[in-house]
Amino acid sequence: SDLVHPPCACGSLGRGGHAREPSSVRASSRRGARASRSRAPPRAASDGESSGSANVAVSLATASLVDAIPDAIPADRHPKPYEPKLVAFTGGTAFNGIIDELLELTSRVTHVIPVSDDGGSTAEIVRVLGGPAVGDLRSRCLRLSDESTDEARAVKALLAHRLHATDSAAAKAEWYRIQEGDHLLWANISEPYADIIRSFLLYFHSQVSAAKTDVKFDFVNGSVGNFFFAGARMFFRSMEAAILLYSRISRAPAESVVVPNIVLDENVRVALGAELRNGSTIRGQNEISHPTPDPKSFSKAPNASSSKKPSSLGGDLVKKSKTVAKAREFINQGKDVKKAGKAKAASSTFWMEAIERGAIPDVSAHEFWGGLEESSAGHQRVRDALKQGDIRSAGELINSRLYDLTTRPLSVWDIDKVVSGYEGLESPIKRVFYLSTEDPTSLAPVYPKANPAMLRGVATCDGVVYGMGSLYTSIVPSLILEGVGEALAQKRGPKVLILNGAQDRETGGMSASAYVAAVVDALNRAYEPNQTRRLSHKCSDYVTVVIAPVGGGMPLDIESLHAMGVETVREVDAKKNKSGTGAEYDVPALIQALRECFPPPSV
Repeated sequence: SDLVHPPCACGSLGRGGHAREPSSVRASSRRGARASRSRAPPRAASDGESSGSANVAVSLATASLVDAIPDAIPADRHPKPYEPKLVAFTGGTAFNGIIDELLELTSRVTHVIPVSDDGGSTAEIVRVLGGPAVGDLRSRCLRLSDESTDEARAVKALLAHRLHATDSAAAKAEWYRIQEGDHLLWANISEPYADIIRSFLLYFHSQVSAAKTDVKFDFVNGSVGNFFFAGARMFFRSMEAAILLYSRISRAPAESVVVPNIVLDENVRVALGAELRNGSTIRGQNEISHPTPDPKSFSKAPNASSSKKPSSLGGDLVKKSKTVAKAREFINQGKDVKKAGKAKAASSTFWMEAIERGAIPDVSAHEFWGGLEESSAGHQRVRDALKQGDIRSAGELINSRLYDLTTRPLSVWDIDKVVSGYEGLESPIKRVFYLSTEDPTSLAPVYPKANPAMLRGVATCDGVVYGMGSLYTSIVPSLILEGVGEALAQKRGPKVLILNGAQDRETGGMSASAYVAAVVDALNRAYEPNQTRRLSHKCSDYVTVVIAPVGGGMPLDIESLHAMGVETVREVDAKKNKSGTGAEYDVPALIQALRECFPPPSV
């Protein structure tokens, strides 16, 4: 279409050197655009509809971007005397917990995020539309978003919203209400913003409807923000342009830049692989970090050797999930209690142990997993229902995520990740590498290019932070890229590694020095089969400071760290987690430690 010009559309976002009209002209154009939109608002796309009308809607909405967005971006809402310019290598979840406080230190951060996630609801978008995973990028952009006005909070709520967690029909119906502008989420969002957001949602819908796949796109548990992000990426044919638009829509600080760690051709995908020290290989980020049944190879069929009808949990793949099996047993027990008409103050040892080790989150089931907001007895949290012996209510809340897994197995990933904790790997991880998705059986490595924006950030920053998160699936995927180790070794300045508060499946029983050694090996590409790709820089070239929580779950061998070349080890106040196996950072204390690592330059 002649209307689709990605470079011009990106330029209209108001970056670098683009002149703007006088305010009177802008006001006039806004009034004209508003009148035009009121006569012909974007309409909801139907399944199978041509993307032509969606192209037009997006083009018209994008044309108003200069007027609608820059005037609404607030000035720095966290003024500070000195803001260090940082590059943070992080994942999409753990580091999000300190973003608000980090903004009090500095908003000048390049957030490097991996895009190899193959689990959760993001996987459905990747399955149908291809391209990199957008979920972690969206999550960080949203975390950075403004909340200073009613409209800003409304935009954030819309983009953070998830559709029905278990019912495909209900999720699709809600999605259509959002497209049509009839959903309550649009309240308090002004017309210019609403038109822009809806136009990209319509474009996303046109693309998933037109996609040639054996199984249609399932909206269940879908993130509206992910849909918007994917629509923008496909329209602009540029991840960077999509991030810029999303950041403007969510009103993130202008100097907080979210960067995907790799650059891929349009709709090209890569997977993550892990070589273990025993020689075996694991394929896929989800399998490395939180192994679960494969949603797309899930089958309703019973075992061939069984004459029984398919159970409500489906085939063998789901039966391998300990969490699902326990949940079903738990729910059935609750039903039996109700049928007997007895009040039974009892609970499964499995679930009580899960509470004690902190594996069941201290939030409502709806907030963390979606599904029911409360049980029929009024319980909002699984842990509260269990503590009161109301296993029926706990079963209802859990079942709202596990309902009919034979058709909606995506929720298996969420429940297993949250409740199961982790089971150790058969052998420690030796290295991670990238794989092509073209041949799902191939273990031949591929070498995606490091994002130049990430490398430019390293070259111009005041310091580097390796954030807390999953070591091998969140941090290391950015470090193994060619050019990253070279750039970091050349860079002078503080390079701070924040240790996790507890162990996980990927780190097992690692000590702090082993953790740092894994980061150094990744940057040096020490186990790369092609020896010409290896580096040999010292630990001190990559890590100068290690921050650890007091009482953390990872042994802090300070003498070994100093022997490796780490200059400073800082212990930060923390509180023991509920399981007693680790600690949670006192976030203000952690930010203060970072502030001391990046002092103002001496005059």
